[in-house]
Amino acid sequence: MAVETSLALQQLHHLLEQLEDAESLLDQGPRRITAAKKKIALAEQVCVDQKDEVKTFRKQVDEKSLNLKSHEAEILKLTRRLNEASSNKEYDIIQGQLDSEQLASNVTEDEVLGVMTQVDEAGTELKTAEAEYDRLIQWCNEIETEFRKKEQGIREDIDRLQGEISEAESAIPGGDLRGAYKRLRASMNSGALSEVQDGFCLACNTRLIAQDCVRIKIGEFVTCRQCGRILYAAE
Repeated sequence: MAVETSLALQQLHHLLEQLEDAESLLDQGPRRITAAKKKIALAEQVCVDQKDEVKTFRKQVDEKSLNLKSHEAEILKLTRRLNEASSNKEYDIIQGQLDSEQLASNVTEDEVLGVMTQVDEAGTELKTAEAEYDRLIQWCNEIETEFRKKEQGIREDIDRLQGEISEAESAIPGGDLRGAYKRLRASMNSGALSEVQDGFCLACNTRLIAQDCVRIKIGEFVTCRQCGRILYAAE
């Protein structure tokens, strides 16, 4: 009777652990898919932000290019006026204006080149972001495909284990012990039971009193005085 009780509880414990693992696998798939989709959403936003940055830089290039053309037109105008100057004083005034306009044109040209460089750099970053976005979509699809292939088998394992557990639970007597088992299983799942080795409860590492060790050996149902789990001897 003692051996039968320990074996029955040990088998029940193992079944509960297997069920816990199967349910974890079933939950893990959707969690991984959800996490992957969140990463995709973040990567998509990075692409949107990067596209906006490229647009902003291109707009700046267009604006500064217009300014540059305006400076160039003014330089041509001043150059004609310089050639038509009727006095040294007028010539000097126009030359000063021309020098100032040429300086402004040079600065604007440098600015255009600088912003064009930023456009190129932002475009490169956009390509990198888009590649990462595509990679994440493929990764998410692979995760989802892998899970869908395994899902049916996992659900079948869960159904089988639940049936086997229902049979194995017949080893738990009715009354207070059955009620305690149900409460423990509801809160701790496979943690409702614990193996005893060398006089210690493996769940909480508490040494059993001698009386409880004897009760387990003769086939009685014993709960750990520390953690409340149903105890069984290792076989």
